[in-house]
Amino acid sequence: MRLGIRKKIYECYTNFLQLNFRVKEFFFGFENANRLLRIIDKRAIIPILRQSGATVGKNCDIESPLIFHNCKGSYKNFIIGNNCHIGKNVFLDLRDKIIIKDNVVISMECKIITHLDMSKSNLTKLYPPTQKNVIINENCYIGANSTILMGVELGENCLVAAGSVVTKSFPANSLIAGVPANLIKKIEVEK
Repeated sequence: MRLGIRKKIYECYTNFLQLNFRVKEFFFGFENANRLLRIIDKRAIIPILRQSGATVGKNCDIESPLIFHNCKGSYKNFIIGNNCHIGKNVFLDLRDKIIIKDNVVISMECKIITHLDMSKSNLTKLYPPTQKNVIINENCYIGANSTILMGVELGENCLVAAGSVVTKSFPANSLIAGVPANLIKKIEVEK
């Protein structure tokens, strides 16, 4: 009986947080509501993401705080498969799509960037605004405080060492590390 009461309280609490998100979005705009993901209970994150356009698979664990940038009024550019974990303080730039396939772990403090825009700098003449999606395939592990830049695709079973900056794509079964990240070795994964 106790478990049933807890479940009902959890459902009410999650519904309240979803409603809070919608009210903030209605009165103050999506970007203001988006800031809630930095402070709310992690149990409400997945329902809010789904109600606002994200695709989130089954059995995912997404920690709070979570920071989204360039959402353009929804989370539709965020696609995550089943059995994934996203750690605390992860920064996700949704100017273009971020596609995370099944069984992926993204550790705390990671950043995924999908665009380059020099904006008001004179450098914009040399480096015009660009955006490309990021794809992280099945069974990848992204170590803490790593950065994945636009256009990167990681093949299945890639392991990115903590603190790496991934500027290019890597094939399946790669152990990569460094700034910028390089292939350290190929790894064997039993199926």
